[in-house]
Amino acid sequence: MSAVTPHANRGAVATARPFRLIRFIESFGFATVVSVIWLDELLDLPHLLFGAPVSPVRVEEALFESVGVTLLGVAVFLATGRILRRLAILEKFVTICAWCRRVRRGGEWLSLEHYFAQHESSTSHGICPDCEARVTRETSHPADFVERRQSADRRRD
Repeated sequence: MSAVTPHANRGAVATARPFRLIRFIESFGFATVVSVIWLDELLDLPHLLFGAPVSPVRVEEALFESVGVTLLGVAVFLATGRILRRLAILEKFVTICAWCRRVRRGGEWLSLEHYFAQHESSTSHGICPDCEARVTRETSHPADFVERRQSADRRRD
């Protein structure tokens, strides 16, 4: 079992705040729509605001519209929850150069040891610019590469 560092929960807390804010904004938005439905039905907003002809109060219509908006709100809330959970998983991934094992964080490449001393994350692979240039050089002259590789193998034996 791995030890939990003080930095391990920092990402979870930082990620939870925007997720709560998103849920709050969704809830507030759907509650506002339901409120406007009822205000329209009870106060006849088109008549008050635009001088439209007076319309009768139809509670059944407002109830039907409110139920429809609430069901839509629940569907959106559930879909958003699923997306946010997947996003939280993806945010834990880190790109590591497959050749030198340096970690990309923002625009810079850190040593693996330096990165994991500060974070606890899952990993993915990539290639840093230095290794990409080296691999491109080595593969652009295959004969030279094979010869260097064979001489390195002979030295090891």
